Amino acid sequence: MNIHHVLFFCFISALCGDTGLVSARLHIFTGAEGGRGSISCYLHHPNNTKFFCKEECRGEGILIRTEDVRAQNGRFSTEYRGESSGIGILTVTIKNLTMSDAGRYRCGLGTDMFPESYADFEVRVSDELPFGKTHFYRTDVEGEQITLGCPHTVYSKEKFLCKGECKTVKDIIIETDGNRAQSGRFHIIYLERSIFGLYVKITNVSKSDTGWYQCGYGRPLSPHSSNAFTVLVIDDPSAPRTTPSVFPVTTNQGKVYRVPLIIFVIIAILLLIAVLLLVYKLKKNKSASIMKLESVIHENRPPGSTGVKTIHEGVIPGR
Repeated sequence: MNIHHVLFFCFISALCGDTGLVSARLHIFTGAEGGRGSISCYLHHPNNTKFFCKEECRGEGILIRTEDVRAQNGRFSTEYRGESSGIGILTVTIKNLTMSDAGRYRCGLGTDMFPESYADFEVRVSDELPFGKTHFYRTDVEGEQITLGCPHTVYSKEKFLCKGECKTVKDIIIETDGNRAQSGRFHIIYLERSIFGLYVKITNVSKSDTGWYQCGYGRPLSPHSSNAFTVLVIDDPSAPRTTPSVFPVTTNQGKVYRVPLIIFVIIAILLLIAVLLLVYKLKKNKSASIMKLESVIHENRPPGSTGVKTIHEGVIPGR
């Protein structure tokens, strides 16, 4: 299998209606440290000026601004081609990826400050990718819904989706003659007169979904045309980190809060100190009472009497 570059698009009206295919989340792509990768931006409103920038599109953040079909600035390059449909495709490439290349990028048409059409995305750089070092890989967060197009395919009534190389029946996820089909969390959708025609949707993605896939037309084991793509799923970076807990405390609203172990230990120590202080105070008070009572006994003794006689006469010292 081979993927030359990652594709994504913006302002595609055919996908912004009731199909539920477009997510507003920033696209994430992961590349290998020391490797290279290309990302193709599908853009409306073709314009002679193309730009590619990192973070803010100003000053040193502008990596490339050009009216040429191809341009290069060090490790960064762009290539543009127009489609008969009016869609412009700006492919951006980064070579010799370093950790400092991680961040937010924008590719677009028009001026960088006032673009007519643009796409934003995030690049991450990893030193342990499972797929190799020659491409960017679209990256998704656990629990999200993702949608991918199946480009470079030729329409046929039969449509399919496989995980892996689609060489055996167990690799087949969906096989259908219809325009829409579903198998658990996996969907394939055909939209006539759309950019890619055939789309794959996966809901509630998990890290176990990471791997190679194939979608296309014809029978899965002998397709007329197909496209290979990868799915890379990571933990949600915005999810709060939880600490070990020892017991739950439930409020009247039914919400459960967990007490961290360190707080439990501190409370236990404070309670122990309080108990020891209480015991010490009780013993001190007891000693003081005994001394006071003995003093009273001594003061109330008749001249010449003994302590034993006083006790036998009914004076009871404190216990």
